[in-house]
Formats: sequence, structure tokens, C-alpha cells
Amino acid sequence: MTHAAALTRIYDCVAPGALSTRALATAKLGIFDILGCIVGGSATPTARTVRELAQAQSGGAGPVSVLGTRARLPAAPAALANGVAGHVLDYDDMNSTMVGHPSVVLAPVAFAIAEALGRSGRALLEAYVVGFEVNGHFGRTMVPRHYDAGWHSTASLGIFGGTAAAARLLGLDAKAALNALAIAASNSAGLRGNFGSETKSLHAGQAAEGAVRAALLSARGFTANPDVFDAPGGYFSTYGRNDTPRAAPANGALEIETSGIGIKPYACCGAGIAVIDAALELHAEHALAGASIATIDIVLSPMATSIMPFHEAHDGLQAKYSIAYCAAVALLDGKGGLAQFEDERAARGDVRDLVKRTRVTADPSKVSGAGKFGTDMRVTLADGREFATQLEVPRGHPTRPLEADRQLDKFLECAAPVLGEPRASQAARLLEALEAQDDLAPLIELLCPVEAR
Repeated sequence: MTHAAALTRIYDCVAPGALSTRALATAKLGIFDILGCIVGGSATPTARTVRELAQAQSGGAGPVSVLGTRARLPAAPAALANGVAGHVLDYDDMNSTMVGHPSVVLAPVAFAIAEALGRSGRALLEAYVVGFEVNGHFGRTMVPRHYDAGWHSTASLGIFGGTAAAARLLGLDAKAALNALAIAASNSAGLRGNFGSETKSLHAGQAAEGAVRAALLSARGFTANPDVFDAPGGYFSTYGRNDTPRAAPANGALEIETSGIGIKPYACCGAGIAVIDAALELHAEHALAGASIATIDIVLSPMATSIMPFHEAHDGLQAKYSIAYCAAVALLDGKGGLAQFEDERAARGDVRDLVKRTRVTADPSKVSGAGKFGTDMRVTLADGREFATQLEVPRGHPTRPLEADRQLDKFLECAAPVLGEPRASQAARLLEALEAQDDLAPLIELLCPVEAR
């Protein structure tokens, strides 16, 4: 089967009103998680810079809300602004098949089109799942080769899922959706070399923006080569594919029902989640609060060290990509939330000194992949005592999901400082029944503060 035929078939994989219980629950979880991240991220200088540029370029008016603010923009620049806001905290969900963050592209796209056209919560969820399945096809075909070559697949692959979601909400048939995907193929971008900078979050925003644009162009009859995925010199031959694509889920199951999504319990790069988990385990088990730590030794996979290339972090963004910093701040603070990755925290002497006394070693034998990052950690105290732990499956992994109250706590941690806790809590309640929302306007209104920022 050609890729064009496979993508056409995947696009029609979800009949209206026919989501399985598992697919519906996973889609709702992803949207709940990313909306908190978008609202929280909207307050950052990074999101503000992109938002102000989008307002200046578009005239500052449109039908789509920039969440966490009172701004409204046309659909494509709104998706850009919401995508950047959703990724700048690096707190958004993950999927092992695409080795990326699915919801940070899918949700800004789906909400942009759904708000502009007055679509329901059920329609939005179905579009999200269609996009997730398209992401899965690209992930199975291209990862790990594509990712290992330096591409940031959240953006370079995520644009296709976003395009499919937009096409579904626009009511495009499979032929027009394939045409939209072919348009998007010439907008696939995002380099891992920009991890630890503001541009990493721009990757997600530009993928969301490009997805909306590609679907809207296709809806207007704009053309692309439908064979671009199979042709020599086309997408897969240029961007890198596996010698043997991984098999699709068996027995007609959906990707979202099998690989699912991982919800981050800590506000750092995915490879740092296991590091913080291990540090917090030692912190709690051995009552290390206030203890004098001499050294930290960490062993994990080469993939983890390549994703997190910084040792000493110059600011909060770099700290999210420093294995040593993740371990040090978790041992010092007993936490790994947003506050641990603020610029002010990253600049303090206690964590900087402990980072200098932290050794990180890459071991090819350590587990890496499918959302798992095998981690060995040993902490030596100034009095000579040593404590060690090993961890493979971090909290938040689909096989070790976060508890519902922890998911809510995370949403409020992100959204309440922007919206106020009563407004954020009310939005959370509406999101619990997203599929029942025939009109998304009340929910979207709650996700914007009362006063302009």
C-alpha cells in the first residue's frame, strides 16, 4: 500500500460518534493537560513576543481566542500563539511512537478551527484522534531514524496530525485531506539543535500554524502533489524513514488506544522525568531535606544525554535540558514543578554548586525508548553515607499514569496564576465533560482571564 493510500484510509478511521471509550478518555486527557500548559505558558515572555508579532501582522483581530489572554486572531496565527504557549513550559504530554508531544500541535489547531466554525466538543475530540492516528503513521514510518538525524518530530511530524485534525473539522473529504497533507509536507521543520532555547517552543507553534494554513488552502482548491510521500525526492525519501516501518496496531486498534500518551509530572524535557523521579524517591526515602550532599552520580542512555545536552544551565530553559540540574534541584527542593525551572531558581548558588558536583555518564545498555529512560542514581553525603536507586518507568508513563488528583493539581498549577483559581477550577469541570459541550464558547471564555493582559 502506498503512503497516500494509507493516509487516506487513516483519515477515515473514525466515524462520527464512534470513538471508543479508551480513545475518548485519552484524547480528553491530552486536551485537559495541554490547555493548562497553554494558559500557563501564555504569561511567559516567549509567548508574549510571538503573540505581539502575530497581532501586529494580522491587525490584532480575528475569530479565535489566544488562550490565557483576551487577544483574538485569525485561525492560523492564533494556532501559532497557542502552540508556542503550550510548549514553552515543556510540561506538555508525550507519545512514544512519534517521540514527541502530540497535543501541543493538535489542540491549538483543533481549537482554532472549532472556535472559528462553531464546532462541538465531540467534533473536536474526533478531529484530535484522527490527527493522532496520522501522527502515528509518520512515527511508525520514520522514527527513530528521522529523530536521530536531528529533527524535532513534535513539529516535523506533528504538522501532519494537525493538518488532518483541521481537515476533519473543516469537513474535507479524504482526497482533499491528502492534498492538505501534501501541502504541509513542504512546511515540515524543527531542529533538535535548538533545544534549550525559545525556538524549541516556536517549533510547535509553527507546526500548528502551518497545519491550519495547509488545510485552509486545500479547502480553497490550492493544489499539491498527492504522490509527494511516495515519490523519489519526496517527503519520506528526503526526511528519512526506517528501513522497515513498524507495524500498525493489531486487530484494527487505534494508535491512541495502544501507545497512548504520557503526562509529565515535572516541567522539564521528557528524558529528565526519570531523573527527577529517581531523585525524589531518594529524597523521600532517606529524608534528604537539608542534608549536605557531596556528589551525585547518574547513569542513563546516550539518547537521554543527547536530548539533554547542557550540564550547567544559564537560565530556566536550559535547566529543563540539563540532567545534572534536574537531579540537583529535585534533591534540594523535593519538587520538580514550574518553580524549579524559573530563571531565578536556576541562578541560585546552591543548585549551581551541586550541579558542579554531579557526574553524568551515558551507558548504551540503559533502557531508552517507548517513553522509558533507564536511570541509575547514587547520592553521596558529606558524612560518607551513600544512597542509590534505579528507575526505568517514570511516573506519568501510560503504564504508570498520574492519579486524577495529580492531573488536576498540575492543571491548576499552570492555569490558576493566570485565570484565578475559581475560573481555572470551573474550566476543569467543563473539560471533564468536553464531549458533551455542543458550544465551546463557555469553556473558551473561562480559559481567558477576565481582564486583558
